[in-house]
Amino acid sequence: MTNRLQDKIALITGAASGIGWATVTRFASEGAQVVATDVNLAALTALTDTLPKSSHPITALACDVTRAAETEQVVAETVARFGRLDILVNSAVITPRTVDPAADVAARWDAVMAVNAKGTMLMCHAAVAAMRRTGGGAIVNIASIMGLVGYPPALPFSDGFSAYPQSKGAVVQLTRDLGVRVASEGIRVNVVCPGFVYTALTANVTGDPAVHATMRALHPMGRLGQPAEIANVILFLASDEASFVTGAAWPVDGGYTAM
Repeated sequence: MTNRLQDKIALITGAASGIGWATVTRFASEGAQVVATDVNLAALTALTDTLPKSSHPITALACDVTRAAETEQVVAETVARFGRLDILVNSAVITPRTVDPAADVAARWDAVMAVNAKGTMLMCHAAVAAMRRTGGGAIVNIASIMGLVGYPPALPFSDGFSAYPQSKGAVVQLTRDLGVRVASEGIRVNVVCPGFVYTALTANVTGDPAVHATMRALHPMGRLGQPAEIANVILFLASDEASFVTGAAWPVDGGYTAM
């Protein structure tokens, strides 16, 4: 069977952990030339060093997605190395729980929006310019079920002023608006909305047995997701198999948003 991303050039942000890293390894296994980026280049390089020698080579680059110059540079470097950019996956993300706890509500909001919403927009902006020059491509943004619904009162994650669901809602709307605009240019833009997944972002809350049990119960499947399960859907949307799919939000949530 032919690899589904054979010879495709894919750029993945937030690649040093969780869904980002799972997508890097999945894409590489499907024949893509992967450029993996993260603000933490040391952590990313350490991960790439663990790959088997037989694995498809991965290019690791530093990128702070909140800085326009860096997003433009990482796209430019990808094109300089490989001649084009076929796929962008926007997986860079933070939550208010990872921001300095001494920061006030405005500072926490700004920090989360800068990475999740602004960073996704900046990467899309740079990637679309490159994809236009070569006749098209595919962008897969990563939002969350919290971009589609609010936090349930049963979970202690928000007092109504958390920037996380607001930032992910922005990513969903960016995807729809951009997807419609560039569809005629051969560029597809879709967004995956995961349920709660076992990643570094959830580790500090799944450690509480009561909160963990509540999180599991909110998913009709009775469990949280694994990063590889999200990467499988990202793979589909990035591949030519999804050639008639654009501007769409894909919940991958064990039934969470169906209730």
